[in-house]
Amino acid sequence: MTEAATTTRTITAESDYAYPIDTVWKALTDSEWLAVWFFPNDIQPLQGHKFTIWGRPIERWDGEFQCEVLAVQPPRMIKFRWYGGHEELKAFGHYMDTVVTWTLSEKPDGGTHFHFFHEGIGGDKASDGLYDVMVNGSQKVMASLARRIPDLMQHGG
Repeated sequence: MTEAATTTRTITAESDYAYPIDTVWKALTDSEWLAVWFFPNDIQPLQGHKFTIWGRPIERWDGEFQCEVLAVQPPRMIKFRWYGGHEELKAFGHYMDTVVTWTLSEKPDGGTHFHFFHEGIGGDKASDGLYDVMVNGSQKVMASLARRIPDLMQHGG
């Protein structure tokens, strides 16, 4: 096996929010809150829980990602396997099988620091499109979370 075949890429993004850790935790792990700023899903913050993220269908792929919670430490960390794709999904390397870790820490001012870590994206040329989409997407979802937390707090309790 060549080194290129085993090389993977990682995406890291970080952001600070002026909201308490319990609020940001709920936005990450409550299915309804997560759907507002990310994608529809049926997540539960329970180790071993299998869930689906319903993304936008592309080509012949139905847009579904299968996931499984690998580790959880409320309200600080959730780690899950995120996989899916289709043989004809050429622009994104056909399939992905990655791990996402969302880590929260309290800031001295009462806000929350969010660290987004997405590992296991193929290092091969066929996965370049997936990597580009996920890099861009990580920034967009963090901005979306920042925009939507006030609405979630006001309307979602």
